[in-house]
Amino acid sequence: MAKTLRPSLWMRLAALTVLAAALGYIEASIVVYLREVIVPVRQLHYPDAAREVLPLLTLAQLTQAGPEVARLLNLERVRELAAVIVLAAMALGLRRRRGEGLAFFMIGFAVWDILYYVFLKVLIDWPASPATWDVLYLVPIPWVAPVWAPVAVSLTLLIAGLVALARRRGEISAAAKLIASLTALAGVALILVSFMLRVRQAVGGVPEGFDWPWFLAGWLLGAAGLFWLTARPSTRGR
Repeated sequence: MAKTLRPSLWMRLAALTVLAAALGYIEASIVVYLREVIVPVRQLHYPDAAREVLPLLTLAQLTQAGPEVARLLNLERVRELAAVIVLAAMALGLRRRRGEGLAFFMIGFAVWDILYYVFLKVLIDWPASPATWDVLYLVPIPWVAPVWAPVAVSLTLLIAGLVALARRRGEISAAAKLIASLTALAGVALILVSFMLRVRQAVGGVPEGFDWPWFLAGWLLGAAGLFWLTARPSTRGR
């Protein structure tokens, strides 16, 4: 794969990696600050888990803590969306041919997500293990899952993105492209379902378990659709 990537492509990939890593550190550092703000509130309701992300605080509990705490929740939602927008804009700016935009976005997102957990481990020694539960996202409702689940998704995106950049994609019919896209979207939907099924249990407690069959089905479908879209080899020269 290394021989296939052109020098200019290496430079663009390096720029994307640096930006995604910086975003990962920024997000991790912001989470450290937010946890320090939320700890006194969590101490009132969950003293044994004051420094953990679960159980989730209810909106009523956040409101009782004061308007500034509830306002932080809204700021956090916007910040999460802003980070994704930055990665998407960077990916579009780096693309030079068809398919590169998606590939750069997948790589950037993966680096951002994986290094976010690495930086948190360095800064506050969290998570304790890949099985530690985390709140992944807040839009439109909280997503909860063990850390290994989003990392597995990110590793898949990273591999798919690198393969897409290393291989010139062959032509694919409109029907096949539609089927592959729908397969990938179905996989994403099932993964999101697995992240949202336990939200009610996460309010006031820790989920009894993760719905890994939903996740596994979504991961398989998503990976199949992505690799069909991005890794189809070119038939030129044959």
